[in-house]
Amino acid sequence: MKFLVSKVEDWSLVAKHVVSLLTPSTMILLSGPLGAGKTIFVQALAKELGSKKIPKSPSFALVRTYKLQNTKQIDRLVHVDAYRLESEREALALGLDELVEPGSVLAVEWPEKLGNWLQPLRNPRIEMHITVDPRHETRHVRIR
Repeated sequence: MKFLVSKVEDWSLVAKHVVSLLTPSTMILLSGPLGAGKTIFVQALAKELGSKKIPKSPSFALVRTYKLQNTKQIDRLVHVDAYRLESEREALALGLDELVEPGSVLAVEWPEKLGNWLQPLRNPRIEMHITVDPRHETRHVRIR
């Protein structure tokens, strides 16, 4: 599925589509350049899932967790920003494998920084790749 995002409000349409695909313990893998809108997407996703808090970029904390109120048997959104990780070993030290549990959804910015950590996990995955068209100030979002 592809989306064209030309204003902040468009992220809610992308989030609604992703929510329709979610099951408990799904991992959402968000890739794209700095400033592409990964965190803005997570904010729209949290809102669609019933979070009372607006997610902030976890760049320095690396992991932030939000309680959810929805009807999809998902009660927690775990937001990970792996941008600052320098090795797969650092990902293991965060205990991310313990965060991917029934009732949770894991949204990971910069999943490529996690190396092979994701390979053995059998959780459902939604891969999102965002590209930026600076000429038209738009984002192209590809979901698979």
